[in-house]
Amino acid sequence: MTAQLALPWDALRALALLYVEESGIPIFVPGDVLVIYAGHRAAGDPLALAVAWVAAVLAVTLGASNLYLLARWLGRRLISGRLGLMLHVTPERLDRAETTFRRWGPWALIFGRHIPGGRIPITIAAGILEVSYPLFAVCVAVSSAIWAGFWLAAGVAFGDQVAALLDRYDFLGYIAFGVVVAATVIYFVIRWKTTERA
Repeated sequence: MTAQLALPWDALRALALLYVEESGIPIFVPGDVLVIYAGHRAAGDPLALAVAWVAAVLAVTLGASNLYLLARWLGRRLISGRLGLMLHVTPERLDRAETTFRRWGPWALIFGRHIPGGRIPITIAAGILEVSYPLFAVCVAVSSAIWAGFWLAAGVAFGDQVAALLDRYDFLGYIAFGVVVAATVIYFVIRWKTTERA
């Protein structure tokens, strides 16, 4: 059985939005809620729950990898101007994340991502500090495995309310997903062309 058959399409779409959010692009629903929804949709089917857990870990790890690689490439320029505002990362927050990372190393990546508001700055700090990518990816995967397991279980137990909210705005979700992806591609193409001319 393929992953798509094991897990309902709307749960996979929620996890695709999780990938977008982890890439540093703000979306209309927190990642926790998306995982709760996937857990709710997979409830009662152990195979679907296992697929949802693996898909969530992959979405987080691959999405965070995008942001890490961008931070590694652009350095502190990533948080200057409008992009820094969009990512909610100020120089002060980045300095705190760097201090935390220098002090705690890999543990900062594993546990710091669970602190509200710490996930994006720590990912960017890891990129700017040029942390080894394999170490970064493993730490994010371990962190997200714990996080996804918790929220999937919450979705199985309490997902009815979240599902009702997300199902009510299902059509808007498709539109928002398309707009976010298109805006991201356009932004990076313009940025790349501007850098190329400079």
